[in-house]
Amino acid sequence: MDPTQDQLDQEWGWITHWTDLLDQDQVWRNAEGQFLRLDDMEPDYCARVRAFILRQAESVLDRLLYEMTFGPMPSGDVAVDCFNREYDVLEQQHDNPQAWLEQHELLIALKHRSEGLPAQPTTCHCGYPFEDDEELWDHSACHPGITVD
Repeated sequence: MDPTQDQLDQEWGWITHWTDLLDQDQVWRNAEGQFLRLDDMEPDYCARVRAFILRQAESVLDRLLYEMTFGPMPSGDVAVDCFNREYDVLEQQHDNPQAWLEQHELLIALKHRSEGLPAQPTTCHCGYPFEDDEELWDHSACHPGITVD
């Protein structure tokens, strides 16, 4: 059963900016503030959304770096080291921000949808479906090129 717009708004109501959606592959928030399921969006619309995001790659990276430094710094040597390492890795993405963005779940899902495929793949690299009631398969060890007999 597909969720209603009210259910989508309630479930994703914590999103303040579309960049908060980068690490998921289920919804997009349009200019009117509505949450749309990616699988309900037309392929050409998904392609336009993807192009919109990629055009803003540099400013997205700047925004995320700014958000990391806005607020209290972590306390403790280990926490500060982890923060600095993560910040440095993100800052290095300025060499190719579009390639960095294309690795995020949202961009991968939008690419699938723009090709007319489901946002989330239904079949693993191994050939088995992800959700099969008859046979449970642990896909954690699967990789491209794997063949399961």
